[in-house]
Amino acid sequence: MGYVLNLREVTYALSEALDFVGIDDTMHGKRVGYMSAEVAKKLGWSKDRIDRLILMGMLHDCGVSSTDVHHHLVSELDWDNSQVHCVRGAFLLRKVPLYEDYAEVILYHHTHWNQLPQTLNPQTKEEANLIYLTDRVDALRVQLGSTTLQEKGKVRETIQKYAGEMFSPEFVEAFNEVSLVDSFWYYLDPESLEGYYDDWIIQSDSSDVAFQELKNIAMMFAEIVDAKSPFTAKHTYGVAILARYLAGLYGLSQKEQETVELSAFFHDLGKLRVADAILHKAGPLDDEERAQMNRHGFDSNVILRKIKGFQEIAKIASMHHETLDAQGYPYHLMADKIPIEARILAVADIFQALVQDRPYRVGLHAQEALEILNTMRNLKLDDAVVELVQQNLNTCYTRAMYAEKF
Repeated sequence: MGYVLNLREVTYALSEALDFVGIDDTMHGKRVGYMSAEVAKKLGWSKDRIDRLILMGMLHDCGVSSTDVHHHLVSELDWDNSQVHCVRGAFLLRKVPLYEDYAEVILYHHTHWNQLPQTLNPQTKEEANLIYLTDRVDALRVQLGSTTLQEKGKVRETIQKYAGEMFSPEFVEAFNEVSLVDSFWYYLDPESLEGYYDDWIIQSDSSDVAFQELKNIAMMFAEIVDAKSPFTAKHTYGVAILARYLAGLYGLSQKEQETVELSAFFHDLGKLRVADAILHKAGPLDDEERAQMNRHGFDSNVILRKIKGFQEIAKIASMHHETLDAQGYPYHLMADKIPIEARILAVADIFQALVQDRPYRVGLHAQEALEILNTMRNLKLDDAVVELVQQNLNTCYTRAMYAEKF
């Protein structure tokens, strides 16, 4: 089935999940997109090329899932392992038809200007280096902690120092000129930046988007989430495939099944905001760690609800830890407030987690996992949905263990 969506809005909203990796330093991708666009305007690039640059800026760190990697990228001007996330980002983007044209730029967005392959398309070379330049400007801004007149000068001095080596001299000159204007820096403030992007988004009309196109984007972000922790590798795929299967068995319409599947692919987006140390912890979480973990469904909602037409998907995704006894999170909803799509997602999430191998334990056999689900029937989980698992146990197990990537 088709959806009518503004693809700029979709990318902007989902890029917030990438921004969350910084935890306390958010909106990095949006700042890079904005600064790249402003420098490109100075260079006289076409509007279409500038729009493309904004999108690539927002997505340039899609290969980063770890808060530790993000810290290196924003606290060091040049980092030996920076190419790892470039390779992964390009790998992910190539699998999404709507984004595949950005892959080569992202692959080279940490390559020095004087080391870019001579065979590289000139436009790709320019776009990759401009994103690299503004990416490093934002890293310097974070390192300095503020943008006083003196510190703005330090940023320009540092970038100028590497002109011809790390950065195109032409781009450095253009950056130095646009950054002399006070408003260039004012737009880096969150409220101002949001306004900048609001104006940019409304310049683009909504269009028909096929379900498979949305699913490709959802699968890309599922991989980004699952890559954050070895504890959750391949988890989202198994949940989505099982949830769609259970939705069909339950008799939901095709559109409702699609809502369940997309909600499942997006359900853990908010985990990108959780510190690596918490997700990697093999033992029990303390109260503060548990509080941070328990907000991930809410953060998934914060991201998804910004997409017009995604309200239902946002709601279902955020409810995957709600239970019928109102002891779930983040909303502590009573049973009559939890729709069947969310009940299906909750069962699929728990069953997949039980049967999947984790670094600290071997996954349970199908029957063992079912026995645990049965202890939660009616009290926490929907009886009819658990019954579907029981009646189709082997197939549910096979779907939950699905490991092939898109």
